[in-house]
Amino acid sequence: MSKGKGNILLSTICAFVIRVFGSLGGFVLTLIVTKLVDSTHAGQFLFILGLVLFGGNLLTLGSTNVLVKVIGADFGLSWTRINSTVSVIFKLVLLVSTLTLIIFSTISEYIVSRLGVEIQSSVLPMIVMCMLLFSYQQIFSAMLQGKQQVILGSIVQNIIVTFSFVIILLLLELCGTNQTGYSLFYIYLTCVGLATLCGSLLWFKSKGSSFYLDASFSQELKVSLSSLFVILLMNQCVMWAGQFATAKYLSAADVAFFAASQRTATLASFVLIAVNLVVAPKFAQAFAKGNQLEVDKLSLLSSRLMIALAVPVLAFMIFFPEFLMGLFGEEYKVAAPLLQILAVGQFINVITGSVGFLLNMTGHEKDMRNVVLFSGPLAIALAFGLTSHFGLMGAAYATAISVATQNLLAVWMVKKRLGFNTLNVFRKV
Repeated sequence: MSKGKGNILLSTICAFVIRVFGSLGGFVLTLIVTKLVDSTHAGQFLFILGLVLFGGNLLTLGSTNVLVKVIGADFGLSWTRINSTVSVIFKLVLLVSTLTLIIFSTISEYIVSRLGVEIQSSVLPMIVMCMLLFSYQQIFSAMLQGKQQVILGSIVQNIIVTFSFVIILLLLELCGTNQTGYSLFYIYLTCVGLATLCGSLLWFKSKGSSFYLDASFSQELKVSLSSLFVILLMNQCVMWAGQFATAKYLSAADVAFFAASQRTATLASFVLIAVNLVVAPKFAQAFAKGNQLEVDKLSLLSSRLMIALAVPVLAFMIFFPEFLMGLFGEEYKVAAPLLQILAVGQFINVITGSVGFLLNMTGHEKDMRNVVLFSGPLAIALAFGLTSHFGLMGAAYATAISVATQNLLAVWMVKKRLGFNTLNVFRKV
């Protein structure tokens, strides 16, 4: 094995271990919540959590991919473009978040009346605050990933929040404190703030890192963010449309059933994310040097790793769904068919490889944008259409079909632009 392949494999294994703990932490978070509170309160918290993840990701404005690409290409060479890009993004995210907070505070009553799950209007500004902290948490994680500090980036992105949440919740339970959907949210808010603080300390202690108050918004950055934000928005629609449709048409308990099955299904996607943490900046570096062959080699190696690590997990979900959903409680066994359907969607997500990162890291953001401009509206239409007619099963089918469609279209686009088929893991480079 060459030194380059060995480094990628070692880094991927380290990232994989961290992602295992991170993903298991998220799974355990959901598991403990469903065990400690009834399905109605669990559904309320998981719905709020969905809002935070949806809105928080949107508030990054698609900047995480830009940061991975810029820092991955320039780190060790020059801090000027890195610091300028980071400073502009920090200011832009804060501005958009402030405007969002003002709007949500002004029309909070109207917004909560349209959500489906009952939420107090007074909690809405705190949800926006949590979105802001979550967006900065993701940004710091991407910046550390760009420096190829994969483990630290993974810890900031996943480990701190989930494990601190579980620890605090268990300590409160030992003290005999009863939890509600709202109290669970405030615990989560505290944990996101902790992760964001850790991320900022890790980044700004780097020699050379700085914040430019007068950093200007370059045309190159505008072009990248415009495409990447559309991609991000549509990706979030694919991910969350099913849960929001469930909240709209079904009960809070049904939201808990769907959210638990979806979170379980996405356990397999940690393999995809773990490998991408390592190869995404390497895609950017190889493409910036004009090394098309290296891009193909990296893609092939990453696809083989994903399939080898994810298939056993997905097979267990498909063949033993009642056992897994029963871990959340006897009443959650009704969601076993949902888990099977969602696991199939995740299987297609894994076997297609790093198609999104391949397009985004090689200057083909517009092609990925075009893919998601089809899959995002499809996800919304399917989610609300199928859920209104077929309930939870409709929501699951809608999510799985949307995930599969988006990834298969991206495979076709990679083949068109980069000349290789990521589904063919037996190809020779």
